[in-house]
Amino acid sequence: MGTWSEESIGDLSGKRAIVTGANSGVGYYTAKVLAQHGADVVMACRDQERSKKPFDEICEVSTGTVVLRQLDLADLDSVSEFADGCRTDFTSLDFLVNNAGIMGGPQRTTAQGFELQMGTNHLGHFALTNRLWPLLAATDSARVVSLSSLAARDGRLSAAMTRETLVDPSPYSTFKVYSNTKQATLLFAQELHRRSQKAGSGVASLAAHPGVSSTGLFNRQLRERHLGALVPIVGTLGRITLASPRASANPSIRAVTDSTIGSGEFVGPSQLGQFRGKPEVMKVVREGSDPATAARLWDLSEEITGEPFTP
Repeated sequence: MGTWSEESIGDLSGKRAIVTGANSGVGYYTAKVLAQHGADVVMACRDQERSKKPFDEICEVSTGTVVLRQLDLADLDSVSEFADGCRTDFTSLDFLVNNAGIMGGPQRTTAQGFELQMGTNHLGHFALTNRLWPLLAATDSARVVSLSSLAARDGRLSAAMTRETLVDPSPYSTFKVYSNTKQATLLFAQELHRRSQKAGSGVASLAAHPGVSSTGLFNRQLRERHLGALVPIVGTLGRITLASPRASANPSIRAVTDSTIGSGEFVGPSQLGQFRGKPEVMKVVREGSDPATAARLWDLSEEITGEPFTP
C-alpha cells in the first residue's frame, strides 16, 4: 500500500468528522490533524471544562470548522441526545472515530448500571454508531474507525458469553475487563464491516490500535497498581521505546483518511512488536476475528443498549 505519512492525507475540506474523546491523547491529535487538513470536526467530549483548552488549541490551527459537544459514553441518554442533535444539525457524516476510552480503576457502573469500562469503551460506542448510522449511510465513502488495543489479545469473550459477561462480570478483574473491552472493539468493527456489506452500504468499518504510548492513561495505570514510583523511570524509558501520543494517533488517522485501506482492515504500528512505528495494515488477532463471537456480542449489545442496527 506504499509509504504513508501525514503529507498523504491531502485536502479534507467539505468532510465532517466526529471524534470521541478528542480533548486528550490519541483523540486530541486525531481531531487536530483532521482539522488542520480542512475537515469540519466535532469534538465529542465528556468534560466540557477540561476540553476548552484543547478546543481552543485545535481551533487555532484548523482550516475547517471545529465545534465542541458534550458526550458521556457512560450514559446512554447522553449518547442519544448527542446523536439526535447531530442528526438534526447535519445531513452527512464522513468519519466517525470511536476513540474515547477508560482503563483500570475499581469496579464502577454507568448511569444505566452497566460495568463502567465495557459500558464506556464498547456499549457507548455501539449505541452511538447505530444512532448515527443514517448520517453515515447518507454519505459517500463514509468510514467508522474504532480504537482497539494490544490488550485485545488477552480478551476472553466467546460465542458462549452472557449478558452478565458484559454488564456485571464476576469475579471482577479490572485489567481482564479492560482486555475484554478492547477485544469487543475489534469484534464490533469486524461485525459492522460484515453487516454493512450485507446491507449493500458503502460505509467502511475499520479498527486501529495506537501501540503503546506513555500517556496519562498509562501513568495512571501504574499508580493504580501502587507503582507510582516507576512513573519517572518509565517516562525516561518511554521516550526511547514507546510512541509519543502524537505518533500513536497515526494508525487512527491513516485508517480514517487512507482510502486504499478497505473495510474490515486493522491498522497499527509496525515496529517493536507493534509498540511503535509507521502505521500499517495488521492481521486481525484471533480474539477479534471469530464471526460467531462477534455475532453473539452484537446481539447482546443490541439487547443491552436497546439500539438495533437498521441499515
